[in-house]
Amino acid sequence: MIGCRHGTTGPVRALTEKQSNGCIVVSEGNSIQSDTEWLESVFDRLEGPLLAYCGRLVGGDFDRAQDCVQEAFLRLCKASRGQVESYVDAWLFKTCRNIAMDLHRQESQMVRSSHELAIDQIAPSELDPQLALAAKEQRESLEASIGRLPVLEKEAVLLRLGQGLSYKQIAEVMELSVSHVGVLLHQALGKLRATMNPDRRSQS
Repeated sequence: MIGCRHGTTGPVRALTEKQSNGCIVVSEGNSIQSDTEWLESVFDRLEGPLLAYCGRLVGGDFDRAQDCVQEAFLRLCKASRGQVESYVDAWLFKTCRNIAMDLHRQESQMVRSSHELAIDQIAPSELDPQLALAAKEQRESLEASIGRLPVLEKEAVLLRLGQGLSYKQIAEVMELSVSHVGVLLHQALGKLRATMNPDRRSQS
């Protein structure tokens, strides 16, 4: 169910019902999905990842993260389904990012570490097979290394490993070219591997 902050469903529910009055439907296999059902399925699938992403963008303030996600879904309700459906994941992440940036500009309270990763969401093996056996103290070292990455590299790593977005989706969210995203991730992961495998770096 699409919900609003503090568990209410009024504004978003009203918008989805209004959006569906035109009886616009889409065929998915043998099923017919109304606009309301589509919006609810998107909300159910992406609410958690978007809250986690926005939480870092606003310095861990859960209420503000909820506000950002709620506003993003309200905008989705008002958008043309036909124009956003094919890339709705990237559209929502980008919208949440823009809303969070607007909060930052308006209130100047976004913390510098806003783009840092929750390191537990990243499997060490995704960075390098040898990291699968890393001890807990290595996680702390990895977290510190991520914290030292430039902002764009941190955000690219967050979206790629933390949220599982494709290079194309990351490019859409960050308003960069796909090749630029590839360079950012290559540089970031190279730095992290070097930090976690100092012996390899010294031998190269």
